Amino acid sequence: MARPPRIFLPGIYHVTAHGSDDRHLFLGDNDRETFLARLSAVCERFELALVSYVLMGNHYHALLRIPDARLSSALQRLHTEYSRHLNRLHRRGAHLFRAHPGIREIESDQHLVAAARYIARNPVRAGLVRDPLDWPWSSAGAHAGIERPRIPLAEGDLEAAFAWRGNWRGEYLTKIRIADVDELPDAA
Repeated sequence: MARPPRIFLPGIYHVTAHGSDDRHLFLGDNDRETFLARLSAVCERFELALVSYVLMGNHYHALLRIPDARLSSALQRLHTEYSRHLNRLHRRGAHLFRAHPGIREIESDQHLVAAARYIARNPVRAGLVRDPLDWPWSSAGAHAGIERPRIPLAEGDLEAAFAWRGNWRGEYLTKIRIADVDELPDAA
């Protein structure tokens, strides 16, 4: 029986997609650059606003603001084009992405802050870096105001969610640098 189509209303969604059988989606920096270029093109074509992202090895996360139900079509286009490119480039033929991406609606500013923090800290949790700003394949540095974005970002929602003290970039930076209890090394 086919999976019923999901209904997406206008809003912000946390999207995560994993490689099939935990295959790596990105085999090098050129693959990441290609993916970001395709993500940017898909956002422009489907009129989606990219709020935040992080590219890991076998998955990625993105916060996307959508105007209507076009998210499924946009992700299908992104995943299909990138899979074909990667398979052709690396002489592979199997499915690259798992059948269905994880998609969760962001329901409040508090939820947006938590999701943006989770995305920025993903490389820290994976043990790839100690500071989220050290991971080059994330929008965290751009949100913190210390580097230019690699691709266009729509930061208005983040600004509104983090601006409770006026300096939203500073608040963002403070929040993403706070370690979670499960990230701390065991006490000796």
